[in-house]
Amino acid sequence: MLGLQQNLEITLVAVQAVSIHESRYFDITYQVAGDARLQTLRVNPEAFYADPQPGDRVLVNLLMGNIMGASKISSQASGE
Repeated sequence: MLGLQQNLEITLVAVQAVSIHESRYFDITYQVAGDARLQTLRVNPEAFYADPQPGDRVLVNLLMGNIMGASKISSQASGE
């Protein structure tokens, strides 16, 4: 059983900005590190960093399965 709070490393595969009743969201398709399955999620931009892009490696903080925050993992370690 997963705890109430967890951190996950994901890689964004696709990002689509959507507007629902004049509120902005991101529909993201992602892979969890170590898992080949694609998963999708709709997130509030207030809980995510600015301008997410496909290929970004991201550390997300989940509370009861909801994203409470996300930060892009620096690509400096890979020499980019």
